[in-house]
Amino acid sequence: MKKLNIYKGAVLALLFTIVSACDDYLDVNVSPNNLTNATVQSLLPGTQVGIGFFVGNTAQIVSSLWMQQMAGTGTQTDPFDRYNISPENNEWNAIYATLLDDLEQIVQQGREEGNFHYAGMARIQQAYVYLVATDLWGDIPFSQALNIEEFPRPAYDPQEQVYAGVVQLLDEGLADLNQTSVTPASQGDLIYNGNLDKWRKAANSIKLKLYLQSRKANANSAAAINQLVAENNLIFSNADNFNVNFFGSAGSFNPIYMYQHQTRANDMILSQRFYDSLNVLNDPRLPVFFTQTNGAFVTYENGLFTATPFTSPNRSRWGVYVVGNGTQTANGTITNGGAAPIRLITATMVNFWLAEAALTLGTAGDAATYFRQALQAQFDDIRSFVSAGSLPANFDADAAAYINRRVGAFEAASSTEGKLNILIRDKWASSVGNAYEAYNDYRRTGYPRLALTQNPQVGVTRIPTRWPYSLGEIQGNSDNVPLQDYPSGLLVPVWWMQE
Repeated sequence: MKKLNIYKGAVLALLFTIVSACDDYLDVNVSPNNLTNATVQSLLPGTQVGIGFFVGNTAQIVSSLWMQQMAGTGTQTDPFDRYNISPENNEWNAIYATLLDDLEQIVQQGREEGNFHYAGMARIQQAYVYLVATDLWGDIPFSQALNIEEFPRPAYDPQEQVYAGVVQLLDEGLADLNQTSVTPASQGDLIYNGNLDKWRKAANSIKLKLYLQSRKANANSAAAINQLVAENNLIFSNADNFNVNFFGSAGSFNPIYMYQHQTRANDMILSQRFYDSLNVLNDPRLPVFFTQTNGAFVTYENGLFTATPFTSPNRSRWGVYVVGNGTQTANGTITNGGAAPIRLITATMVNFWLAEAALTLGTAGDAATYFRQALQAQFDDIRSFVSAGSLPANFDADAAAYINRRVGAFEAASSTEGKLNILIRDKWASSVGNAYEAYNDYRRTGYPRLALTQNPQVGVTRIPTRWPYSLGEIQGNSDNVPLQDYPSGLLVPVWWMQE
């Protein structure tokens, strides 16, 4: 497939043209202009920023609403909050017509040039993007996706086959990392600065995510997770987190900061449900997860906006841990922020996954120990990232007390299901800034227990279990696109839910 002329060079401000590209309805079967002279080191950073926007933009907005961390108070977010996400979405087009395609170019060009480390990094990123895509949509183009000349209307591979294909991509990426490379991997790598050991940990952690996510449908999950545990080459340190970094200057801001504190400051507000859940447990993370106005948290009910609009500019928005350190204003916005990463896979997530695997599959390790390590990793990340002036008083002591209370409750629970409820509820609380992960957890486990939003879209009787396919695909590839009925298609479980 030819390339969209969007990534020219590694100048960070220019890379953020991905934001505007997401507003173009580019079909997966459209062939854009080719980047014939691009180097792999100039293409790589653009793909990394693109992944940050894929996970941190619409996927984060919709998931944070459906998972009731935030409530919609705007013309765009109110429909999302009530499960009205139409086929006229553009994330599909952005990842297929640009992101996956450019990653494939890096792989093929890198191998041809002897830049195998770039091919490996790109293949691992590509595996992650495919995994997020199939988690959101279910069956997707995979085996025929990036060959428009031979497959102008690609088939949709069953999600189970996509999962198997993602493992193969990760193995290919790891194999490429083990070869020599002409160009130093540090040139253009915004994630790990060319540290191949960290890339290997990221690849293995993506495998862990995949096997845990499919544990109900994949009989091999327990054995595969045990092998990963035995190899002990996962993300266990915040220094190894698979993050896309952003910066505090115009054109390079974190996408969540751009959306909520700049372009659509009044579109979202802290959900009453999420606030209540954190507040009742005296969670010391609340003041760094969300902003306050006049020393108080201002919240709203999910789905209420369509009947009773919330008009005040004063509201609790995403806070410094999610959007970057800055100056909080009286109405709950943050200025001079934006320098926060999009946290794709972290030590916190890895430990939560291992805790769930130990609890439900009987894999190696103690679930309570992993649970403790998951919470500690996030509190440590907060302590190292958030400026001292933004941390609550007695933060370290309160953090230790909170961790002891939650792990104690986990150990005291009398059943596996009771323990799972506590574990996933705390993972939900920890997933701020990457609510796509909480959305996966909810669909897989049913936790946290969430009531249907107020005023849901007619015909939607549960929180949707998948996203609708692109309208362009429905119109141009209708023979292959499944579940075209809307909104009923949103309620069909994805493969790994196994209801």
